[in-house]
Amino acid sequence: MLQGKAFKIVGMLFGFIRLTEIILLLFIFQISFAQESDLTDGELEKQIAEIEKEIQNELMIEDSPWDFSSNIRVGGGYKENVTMSAFSGESSEFSIAGIDFIGVRLPMDDDGFEIAIFGAFDDRRYFDAPSVDFEQSALLNTSLEKSLGNSWEMKTDARYIYIDEMFDASLTEDDIGTVQVVGSQVSLEPAFQRNFIGNIWVEFKPEILRQYFADPLDDYLEIGGRLSAGIDYGFRSKFSIYKSKARRVYDTRSQRDEVGFYVPDSDLIYNRPETGLEWAHYLNSDRSVRMRTRFSIMENKDNGSGYFGYRRERLLHNWRFHFSKFSFSATLRKALYNYAFQRSANFTSLRERVDRSVDISLNYLYSKDLSIKLGFEQETIKSNVPQDEYRYRIYSVGLDWEF
Repeated sequence: MLQGKAFKIVGMLFGFIRLTEIILLLFIFQISFAQESDLTDGELEKQIAEIEKEIQNELMIEDSPWDFSSNIRVGGGYKENVTMSAFSGESSEFSIAGIDFIGVRLPMDDDGFEIAIFGAFDDRRYFDAPSVDFEQSALLNTSLEKSLGNSWEMKTDARYIYIDEMFDASLTEDDIGTVQVVGSQVSLEPAFQRNFIGNIWVEFKPEILRQYFADPLDDYLEIGGRLSAGIDYGFRSKFSIYKSKARRVYDTRSQRDEVGFYVPDSDLIYNRPETGLEWAHYLNSDRSVRMRTRFSIMENKDNGSGYFGYRRERLLHNWRFHFSKFSFSATLRKALYNYAFQRSANFTSLRERVDRSVDISLNYLYSKDLSIKLGFEQETIKSNVPQDEYRYRIYSVGLDWEF
């Protein structure tokens, strides 16, 4: 609300200054031509109109509520085990190219919307991987925010995601492992937040998602919601807890019995309740050091025998440092999967799986618009089912140009 009033005051101030400039220019212009020019009255009025139009166009640009920026990324690297295979991995050098853009429109008054549009596209080309020529991903997200009085806020995200890349489907599939898939996802997430004293808030967010996959994966519709409560504190730090539930309905997949055999003429539905916490903490006023932690527990339950049921515990921990022209980020992830009915390779125990990953990046701001980035990423999967296991590593270097 204060931000909207500030923009309104600034806009009025700019308008007053520009109006004064126009009056002075017209006054000086008329005196000058009246004394020195041989132009007729019609020609004089035409030139005055052209000056007014030029100044008006300049005002429209300067007073525009939109702010845009774009980035182009180019680089290359090396990936071990491109196919994320347990037995016959392929490694290759690659080139990377990408672009992203963001447009932000701040509200000019208390009743206006804040709009943010973000888009990104990335393309990775492998030089020596017989099974995989390239991987691509794209994202388009539109976000709307609006204050509803002194205590309520409305937020809405509409999102589209496209992927053509290697994908590990073994978590939710029984007979499909890591494959290259083509898919797209459309989602809508409206949210309503109630603010209380002490920077405490409660938010309810319904969610609807439609996922499309090419063969061999199946399409599905997912509908759910999330209820969260949190507190904002310090230097824009935030701590919150949440509980969510999603219902995923597959188009053609069938249920399985306890042993794993198909159940004829059946529909497969997943119910996925989840509980978690999120914490983002900034250590100083300039927000140059940030710690972020997320932890969640999710239960995947099917509508049949429970063959696809499992429990997932997932942890993410990240540190980001920004000093002078350098920025450094390190992220650790760990996920534990325990299945209810599916067995290990020797059938003596239930299926278990542990996913671990690390992501490290170093960024150097070479100039105002150009930066250099070094990156390292590794993911390791351990399981008592051998075909689940794999490890890949990615080494990369790239340039990022903002314009």
